[in-house]
Amino acid sequence: MRVGDVLDGRYELQERLGQGGFGVVWRAEDTRMHRPVAVKLIRHDDGDQAKAALRFAREASAAGNLSHPHIVTVYDLGHCRADGEDVTFLVMELLTGRTLTAVLRGGVPEPVLSLRWAREICGALAAAHDAGVVHRDIKPDNIMITEAGQLKVLDFGIAQLDTGAGGLTTVGTVIGSPAYMAPERWTGGRVDGRADLYALGCLLVELLTGARPFAGDSTPVLMYQHLNEPPPALDPARYGLPEHLPALVADLLAKDPAERPADARTVERRLADAAQGRAVPPAPTVVTRTAPARRPAVAPVRRRAAVRRPGQPTLRPVGRPALAYPEPPAAWHAGRAVPGDAVPVPVEDRAVLRARLLEHGRAARDASPAEAVRLLGPVVDAALPALGATDPEVVAVRRELGAHLARAGRPAQAVLLVQDLLADLEPALGAGDPQTVEVRCDLVRIVRNSGETVTAIRLLTELLPVLELAGGPRDPLLLQARRDLAACQAQRGDFQGAALRLDELLPDLVEAFGPHDRRSMHARADLAEYRKRARFRHGPNQVVRGWRIRLDRAEAERLVRLVRAGGESGAEAARALRRGTGVKGVVDRVAEAPGFVSDADLVEEILGP
Repeated sequence: MRVGDVLDGRYELQERLGQGGFGVVWRAEDTRMHRPVAVKLIRHDDGDQAKAALRFAREASAAGNLSHPHIVTVYDLGHCRADGEDVTFLVMELLTGRTLTAVLRGGVPEPVLSLRWAREICGALAAAHDAGVVHRDIKPDNIMITEAGQLKVLDFGIAQLDTGAGGLTTVGTVIGSPAYMAPERWTGGRVDGRADLYALGCLLVELLTGARPFAGDSTPVLMYQHLNEPPPALDPARYGLPEHLPALVADLLAKDPAERPADARTVERRLADAAQGRAVPPAPTVVTRTAPARRPAVAPVRRRAAVRRPGQPTLRPVGRPALAYPEPPAAWHAGRAVPGDAVPVPVEDRAVLRARLLEHGRAARDASPAEAVRLLGPVVDAALPALGATDPEVVAVRRELGAHLARAGRPAQAVLLVQDLLADLEPALGAGDPQTVEVRCDLVRIVRNSGETVTAIRLLTELLPVLELAGGPRDPLLLQARRDLAACQAQRGDFQGAALRLDELLPDLVEAFGPHDRRSMHARADLAEYRKRARFRHGPNQVVRGWRIRLDRAEAERLVRLVRAGGESGAEAARALRRGTGVKGVVDRVAEAPGFVSDADLVEEILGP
């Protein structure tokens, strides 16, 4: 295949992106929908490739019917003739970003970020397992972090429907990645979702330490290790991990599937529970001039002793150890210093503080998110009382700090910081001031990227009149916010509402940018997609998160109050509501929701679009 070839009269190949064991991936243009796509294709030259084409069909039937924000979206499957050969192709959303393999080449991620990614993988696996699909090849290469920070699980190419369907493999051949394969995969035992959980355990060890749990240099050695050797235990004190995390990893890596957690949602909940008790060192002490004290958002937690099972070797760090993750200085979070009422400081000291702001800001741009947080936090703590909350340089660095906190996997603290910044700016500058508007846009972006779609919808709805008042009805920022709102509605499952919103937006985009501008063409393609999906939408209250429950508003409000007030368990809430199936999943969601998600937002999420 060559650049410029068109598959099925529709998909124009533009750039070869890579080649794997089961096909070649191209960047392409969908000439009918006018959008970029990724196309995976395979020829039918011989029997093995024809068999791989059947796996393609299985991939399309498996992944194409899954709807989840952390699973790559499949658009189309087709067969055609190209260069005189039969070709099978799969069309997917085009993602730009890095795989976890590339992330790991840059060093061990922060533990809090790795745990968030693991929870998101669990969410994707839960959706797949609910549909009877076992991925069978969870590994760093098949997990992508997009440029927007969103995790996507890729490549259901060897996924197997857990309905008795025969495996499309040659007799005596095992398909998958040996470093992450569960023992039952090697022995030919029954494979279900717990094999994916074993692979997740291997991946989690690698994310937290930089080393795989089994490091054999050949397939036979790896097979022996997976079947016979105990996995190494994680040392929480050495790696800065939550106390209960090593026990969870050990359970994930149990040789017997019956000894592993029952399902992905159980793992997701245990990861959330572990993250709540994560040990962090105290914040560094920063000497500043007298200013109103600001409360810390989270009290420091002491490190706990290592948890290790008898007979397990201790895993030593490979490469650089995970960096310490200190609690942010108290001045980031609380207090509402009156804008402009800076503490009197000599002019020369103010000049030094401004120089430090510029210097640390430049250094943070070349640092990892966690390192940037450590660089910017102390200088903001020092500069804020001295220069004032509305000082342009202080505002700029506080915004950068919020963005880095979000990228470091700390969206709750990022939201709190940006809300504090808004509380400082709005009384002094006004809601329509450009700086205030930009900070409100920052808040929406952080909330949306955190996955809290209902809260993002509320914030975007509140932002639209502010943007229109500040920039007029054709302001590009307003048009983008209107499109973002439609995308959030679609992400929530409200495709009809998203289509109506885009139908209203499209004439304004054409008037502002022209019919052939990429923004107009992408909106037109999205509108067609939303209309198509609206026709096949599930019934009421079958929300994207996969809950199988119907509650009226009064029941939903009561459930949220019960859980947030008293930490009710799923069983207790079910009894209180006289409800059965599905309540537990909703309770888990309410209990794990970050503090910036309001009770009303949770009720709207429970009720569904």
